[in-house]
Amino acid sequence: MKELWNKAEKYIYENGSSLQKACMDFVAGRGDKQRIIEELSVYQNPDGGWAKGLEIEYPGLASSPYTTAAALGYISKFGLSETKIFEDTLNHLKKSQRENGMWDDTEEILQYPHPPYMGPGIYTEYKTGMILKWLLRLNVSEKETMDRALRYLLEIFDEVAGKNDFWSAVAYSGAFSLLPHLVEYPKIMEWSMRILMPQEGQLGWQQVMGMIEDDIPIPDQAMEISIQLIKQNQEADGGWPHPFGTYNRVWSAIYILRFLKNKKIV
Repeated sequence: MKELWNKAEKYIYENGSSLQKACMDFVAGRGDKQRIIEELSVYQNPDGGWAKGLEIEYPGLASSPYTTAAALGYISKFGLSETKIFEDTLNHLKKSQRENGMWDDTEEILQYPHPPYMGPGIYTEYKTGMILKWLLRLNVSEKETMDRALRYLLEIFDEVAGKNDFWSAVAYSGAFSLLPHLVEYPKIMEWSMRILMPQEGQLGWQQVMGMIEDDIPIPDQAMEISIQLIKQNQEADGGWPHPFGTYNRVWSAIYILRFLKNKKIV
């Protein structure tokens, strides 16, 4: 495992941004949270929302719920809930939530280059579901805000389910996996898992990587095969396969090393 770690670390430092390197330093025990906060805050707008290339495909300045959801993920994974950047993010989310409970891009985003999955009225279930997921993970007590988002996702579920879209399933499974007490839980999870894991019971690399990236606990009975898959899929340069470019590949490597460190495997 030491060789795996060293190769991955080298890949991260050769290809990562200053934020990613700060996160790697923290995972390795060489850095503190304050440096992550300083690096992360560069991407936060005065309104508390997030933009400026934190999600690599959107370099614009207008706060985006997609990018804000990504920021919540970093806040959760690196233990930054007791910070001003998180407080400002929550205030932004309360102010920017729509009447019907969703979060969506404003027209302002159209002034900037943006990928096709961003923009007003596009993938509102993904934006809302991912924000709700991380708020639940962070044990946020903003009940009214979260209840409104939940009602929105439930109201549009039948329409969304008919599309059988992968990213919609990612958002719904991410949020509803944390809400097993709801009567809608079995139906929503069955639908999303049918899309995300079409071959039932087969744990593959994509499933393991997805659980690590989403910070979902891997069951004890699946731990051995998960470690094997991590070893088998490390590539010659130290990184792991990822469909969305070097920036996201670096994050995957950081999360894998974080997972191994937390499990005391390295």
